[in-house]
Amino acid sequence: MEYAATILALALAAYVAVMLLLLATYVETRFGYVGWWTAGAAALAARAAVELWTLRVPALPTFLTVRNALLLAGAGFFITGSVARDPRARGIILAGFLGFGGLVTAGVALLIFGKGEINTARVVAALAAGAAFLLAAEGYRRGEQVLDDMATRSIFAGLLTSGANLIGWAGVPRTPGVIAGSEFLGGLWILIFGLGLEVQSLQRARRLIVLGRISAVLQRAQGPPELLREVLRLTGELLQVHSGWVFLRNTASGAYELVAAYHLPEALARNDAEAMRGSCRCLDLLQADQLTQPVHIVNCLRLERIGAAAQHASVPLRSSAGIIGLMNLVLPGGRQFSQREMALLSTVGGEVGLAIEKARLLEELREKEQVRSTLIRRLLTAQEDERRRIARELHDEMGQSVTALILNLERARIEVEDGREVTAADLERLQRLAETTLEEVRKLIYDLRPTVLDDLGLAAALRWYIHSQIEPRGVTVGLTVRLGDSRLDPVLETAVFRIAQEALWNVVKHAGATRADVELVQEGERLSLRVRDNGRGFHVGSTRGSGGLRGGVGLGGMQERAALLGGSVRITSTPDSGTEVVAEFPLPAPAPS
Repeated sequence: MEYAATILALALAAYVAVMLLLLATYVETRFGYVGWWTAGAAALAARAAVELWTLRVPALPTFLTVRNALLLAGAGFFITGSVARDPRARGIILAGFLGFGGLVTAGVALLIFGKGEINTARVVAALAAGAAFLLAAEGYRRGEQVLDDMATRSIFAGLLTSGANLIGWAGVPRTPGVIAGSEFLGGLWILIFGLGLEVQSLQRARRLIVLGRISAVLQRAQGPPELLREVLRLTGELLQVHSGWVFLRNTASGAYELVAAYHLPEALARNDAEAMRGSCRCLDLLQADQLTQPVHIVNCLRLERIGAAAQHASVPLRSSAGIIGLMNLVLPGGRQFSQREMALLSTVGGEVGLAIEKARLLEELREKEQVRSTLIRRLLTAQEDERRRIARELHDEMGQSVTALILNLERARIEVEDGREVTAADLERLQRLAETTLEEVRKLIYDLRPTVLDDLGLAAALRWYIHSQIEPRGVTVGLTVRLGDSRLDPVLETAVFRIAQEALWNVVKHAGATRADVELVQEGERLSLRVRDNGRGFHVGSTRGSGGLRGGVGLGGMQERAALLGGSVRITSTPDSGTEVVAEFPLPAPAPS
């Protein structure tokens, strides 16, 4: 008797331990199904306490009824928890209906046989509760879909063996030894169930810690290679993988390039990772749009080439603009990722893709700010150069003309005072001198801001500039204009004129050309300007780094003007083949009448 009581006490301790574990998990997570399981463990603990009490005192019918009722209640709570985990899982509602139907039937049997047929009531209760536990295990399996790690397998095994234990002992006569043995095994299976929950909690905590560290890495302002190396290391430690690497798509060429690696095999790392260049199975699948799932298991062609047949998990890195890269994690031999690990990889892949997009945008922003700063400095320099030119022209040309005019007027005044007549030739000379001075003033005004642009529009301004500034310097210019009937927006006209002015001045100053062609065409909602010459040409790449186009504000200034209006400027040129500058602009919506 004492031996049986000791074993029952151990079983009671197991039920209480699992109940407390479930209670702690519920307080931490607030998951509803954990609450139901906590209530079920509490009911089973109470039943074990009743069994222990009946060993020490004569068993009253009321105690036996309470014991059976607690067993049915515990089974009901467990099947409710399993159904509540994912009510949408296929077949889970049917499992719950069958389980609850059996428990209700057993409850009715308790009411009918509770006092007269105690053994019958006990058998019915044990069979119904066992069936409910078996259905709870099936419901859990359907909710999980795949039992692919120790935690889920332990939870499923605990529910399944608890049901089998109740059914197996249902028809055995009740002796102290039988009661102790059945309750001890029941407590053991519930401990296995609790072990699975504890492992699951530890896995969840570990995932949260590593995800927090990965999130901290993603928040740092660093380039994609450094970011990806750290994420690969953390992900590898979390999932216990041997090695991994990341390909990113080159925005210029569209090819995928290795940018980060974690414990890359020596055979693949040789010669600056030469073996990682070129196509492979996973990249071919990615470019063929066949990697549609968040995570894919792929037989690695690169590893096969070095004699190490293995699989890796390929995780497409997605941004708001689509797939920008691929993260591969090599699986150890015989290892498969669980559903939770696959879900974790999917989450990491999405976060990494967005972080890389953010890093690239920040890098692009920094480059644009640098170009803008360089442009501002060049604009300020150009302004100062223009001011010096104007000051020199005022001093050298207009200053001399006005001085000559003043001296001639002074001489005429002296002649009049001396009684000599001022002849018509003298007055004509003064008039020509005044007209020359006025023409120089007008030329200076037109250089600063041609009034013809404001008065007559863009086409007339281009004709004036070509005839007055370009063709006199030995360049024949063909002008083609196809615009609509109405005037363009003044801001757009100014930007297009300045871009054409800069492009044509480069033809005169640098190209060594004898002919240039200018096309200004309005097509639908777009305006395009094209300037071609037959000059010496140049290597475009050698000028873009500095943002200049052979001197002056150059291409950087053209692009900046166009970008401010939502347009673009591109330049094509090769040595000895001339140069072409194309500027395109969206036309602004007409103002409401």
